[in-house]
Amino acid sequence: MKKDSKKISVEYLALVGAIIFGVGLLILDSLGALSFLRTGISFVMDPIAYHGSYGGSEIRNYFETFGRLNEFRREYSELSMKVYEQEVDSAFCSTLKEENEALKKQIALGNVEQKYVLAKVLAPLEKNLLRINKGKDEGVAIGDIVVLGNMYIGLVVEVDEKGSLVRLPSNTGSSLEVIVVEGDIESARNMENISVLTKGVVKGAPDGIKIENMSMNAPLKNGDTVIINDTRVGEYLVLGSLVGLSENPAVTSRSGYVSPMFDYDRLMTVFVIIGS
Repeated sequence: MKKDSKKISVEYLALVGAIIFGVGLLILDSLGALSFLRTGISFVMDPIAYHGSYGGSEIRNYFETFGRLNEFRREYSELSMKVYEQEVDSAFCSTLKEENEALKKQIALGNVEQKYVLAKVLAPLEKNLLRINKGKDEGVAIGDIVVLGNMYIGLVVEVDEKGSLVRLPSNTGSSLEVIVVEGDIESARNMENISVLTKGVVKGAPDGIKIENMSMNAPLKNGDTVIINDTRVGEYLVLGSLVGLSENPAVTSRSGYVSPMFDYDRLMTVFVIIGS
């Protein structure tokens, strides 16, 4: 019991001493006697307080961000949907513009006596075959000619009710009679004010559209216009320009390649001549 009472009295005295010491420090501080101590403590503790406050703010921001993940996800989904809708609208406008340009070209350069069906390209090129979205329901048949303006695209080789398959000149199964002429494309289309240089045959090859059996005596040059002149086509249609002309004098005929007027991979709209 004596030990317990002694322990309590010591703790009481320590508490009273601490209170007296604290009151004394408060009085001295109010009189400015401890300003040096306050300055030293502030110098040491301010950086700690700053970094602690900054760290606490960062932790708070992190947890606030984590708590708003669902809100961010919803906003991201809404923005993604808006971007997708804008891309769809842009693609639709581009398609309409391309179709309008194709119609203008067809009206300006096509044969007004022919009956045309406008078709869209459905799939990328595969083995130099083009799939379009018009078939038997629109009167398309095997052997019909596919054009764009006065330019030859290909020949319909397969047809179902809703679509068709078109063989391009670059297909290895394609072989057409052609003529090589001087003059611009419009004159070549109407066979006016042009000079026929030679006849030839174009065939699809792995490395492009090859032209063969051209006369050795013809004054040919790269850039001359190659025009389809085949009974299966039935009219003069521009295929492209002569390139890679051979210069071997030991052979009996000349050969080369044809550069098409446009890139088949980028075709979007074509026209099928019905009953061709």
